Amino acid sequence: MIYISRPSIISAAGKNSDENIVNLQSGKRFLNVSSSYREDKKFILGMLTASLANFNKDTPEHFKTRTNSLVLTALDDINDIILRAIKKYGKNRIGVVIGATTSGVEENYETFKEYAKTGFFDAKKFNISRNTLVNPSEFIAYYYGLNSVIFSISTACTSGVKAIMQAKRLIEANICDAVICGGVDSLNTLTINGFDSLGILSERETNPFSKNRDGINIGEGAALFLVSRDEISNVVVASEYSNCDAFHTTQPDFSAKMQTICVKSALDRAKLSSVDYINLHGTGTIANDQVEAKVVHDIMPNVPSSSIKPSIGHTLGAAGAIESAVCVILCQNDESILPPHIYDGNYDDSICPINLVKFGQKAVVKSAMSLSFAFGGDNAAIIFRRLN
Repeated sequence: MIYISRPSIISAAGKNSDENIVNLQSGKRFLNVSSSYREDKKFILGMLTASLANFNKDTPEHFKTRTNSLVLTALDDINDIILRAIKKYGKNRIGVVIGATTSGVEENYETFKEYAKTGFFDAKKFNISRNTLVNPSEFIAYYYGLNSVIFSISTACTSGVKAIMQAKRLIEANICDAVICGGVDSLNTLTINGFDSLGILSERETNPFSKNRDGINIGEGAALFLVSRDEISNVVVASEYSNCDAFHTTQPDFSAKMQTICVKSALDRAKLSSVDYINLHGTGTIANDQVEAKVVHDIMPNVPSSSIKPSIGHTLGAAGAIESAVCVILCQNDESILPPHIYDGNYDDSICPINLVKFGQKAVVKSAMSLSFAFGGDNAAIIFRRLN
């Protein structure tokens, strides 16, 4: 069995896991309107307004990014678990796998904005190492002085959950005894305007599974875990499965064939016919919600399900990790208030019906599944299970 620690979460809903779970259970939205990323347009964003951790003065310059500030803040919540693992296994047996899509894009973008205004490109301010996708993973390895496997996953919206999957596989392959894993992404000009150019950003608060849904709100955040071969909690990664249909660059296959295979295979590997809770991908786009509703309806139509993206936005590379963290927390408790599904209540009756969580709804969650569906037809499902 592969054990997973209590998670650390930072998002627009709070600076630690306790704040996040309480705020997500409250059914409130933590979105803000910002004009910081375009002069002629405002965006609704899941933006962190709280102060973040400061870097040590000796930290190399290419690690000093907002993305790594999120990482550093999140590490504080599980620092004790990581230090115990280092003492037990040694720095050569602890890997790092982090899902991310942006790393230090915004910090380097400042150099280009200055060039656009002045015609002068200051090469001293531009640092390509900030932009490497492995940067957050390398930062964590640097911070703890680790000497094992270090890499990042960047598969769009499945990045964070696939980092946990890869961590599990590193332990199963006896390459590592423990792995620091999860996902992180920070808001930046490139991503926000890139999604806007695709026409999938909503000018309203996102409304998944509503007949009035019209797109997503982007957010930022991080969720980190330690995954271990030894018992560090009462929750295990029961199973995981991923595949890719390669149907279209930005749209899912409406037949939902590969997504269905993904979910059924995860259940089969866990030797389960169902779970107690599903954390939906739930983006609020027309296509995603139609496909996801079909998959859930065909396999587990009565399971309480919800998306937390209406609360904190779509955190991209961090989304699958944050949503997995919610599942882990629910599994840790004897009975939990489930995060309600926030939308206008006008369910789209043209798509398959599913059992969306209502405000204040409670359940005993012994097993939970998190779903992630990404660009390029990349699909991922992971199941967590409580042992006692």
